Amino acid sequence: MPRRTTTTRWGSPGLRRATYTLAATQLVSWGVLFYGFAVVAPDVTADTRWSEPLVSGAFTLGLIVAGVAAPPVAAALADRDPRLVLTAGSLAGLAGMVGFALAPHPAVLYLAWVVVGFAMAATLYEPAMAVLVAIDPGRRHRTLAVITVAGGLASTVFAPLGSALTEALGWRSALLVLGIGGGLVTAVLHAVVLPPAHVHPAEVRVAAEAAPPFDRRLRALRVALLFEQAAILGTTAHLIGLLVDRGVGLGAAAVALGVMGLGKVVGRMLLLGPASRRPPALLSSIVDGAQLVGLAVPLVATGPAVLLPAMFVVGAGSGATTILRPLLVVDLVGAGPFAAVNARLQRATTLARASAPLVLGGLVAVVGWSAAWLVMLVAFGVATQRFAALVPMTTAGPGRPTPVRA
Repeated sequence: MPRRTTTTRWGSPGLRRATYTLAATQLVSWGVLFYGFAVVAPDVTADTRWSEPLVSGAFTLGLIVAGVAAPPVAAALADRDPRLVLTAGSLAGLAGMVGFALAPHPAVLYLAWVVVGFAMAATLYEPAMAVLVAIDPGRRHRTLAVITVAGGLASTVFAPLGSALTEALGWRSALLVLGIGGGLVTAVLHAVVLPPAHVHPAEVRVAAEAAPPFDRRLRALRVALLFEQAAILGTTAHLIGLLVDRGVGLGAAAVALGVMGLGKVVGRMLLLGPASRRPPALLSSIVDGAQLVGLAVPLVATGPAVLLPAMFVVGAGSGATTILRPLLVVDLVGAGPFAAVNARLQRATTLARASAPLVLGGLVAVVGWSAAWLVMLVAFGVATQRFAALVPMTTAGPGRPTPVRA
């Protein structure tokens, strides 16, 4: 009886295996490709004497490449065995991180991050989500929540691990250990452990379709995501700076940022429960409004009793957005075009995500922290309104997805 219940909840053992495999690879891929840079960046600048903007620019280039490469990766997932695409991404990540570790010159550093950018596009949330939605779109709330919770734990696992390796071995050797180890582990998981799509019942699988023309609904979603993602990245990157300017000690500001990280995991886990039955557009509007309110708190109060709960709420909202975006895309277009549409949206938001910290930093230099922070709050307000406008357009859903032909 327990086995039958579990199978019913998951649809098939194959879907459960695919979900947990991709959860493991998300944990490692985010930990190595994304958080690995954050851990070693100070040592890179200190050891090489390359400037901080120069080193940070390589990471920004990687994010831009990841966004530009998203549509080709989505097309490859539709045309080839997803295990091949994901495995290639793992190996590209290995090569890019080795190049980063051994870079003798900034030109090599930037070239390495071009490769890492392609690896991000082929291994992080978007391709994993595309695989799971194609296997069984009806269980997307459960599967997407599981892999994003795992990805959210990457900083908790890999920040201390990377820091310990850096202190013991130096940043170059630490990156070699992380890059080679992480690349090999995820490559094996993608190539050997991840099951093929045919292990799941054919009647619920969907064939990948090209992205439809962007109509009024998709354009509204694109605008909402542009403002939302710019606001999230800008405020997260500069939260400590704002708090220090408001008189909060550096240690306490770091704790506030850590509380945000904990909130992200909790926010994603909440979408495994009854909240997942609410329209994603409505939930997106609510969580963006919550982030707006929470991030306004430091402008008026910085005591721990007020600040830390506010940052937890902000983190929960930010974490929830990671799941809500793909759920909303499926609601708008169905499961077939999901991968292609999601990739186009990722490409559209890439520049906003990459440039928001730089723009906010420039605003701070010109108008000061309070006025610059208000600009980010306005961005959250625009996103909140745009998501609310989408609610009546998505409540009915797009209809049943088209099954794969046997």
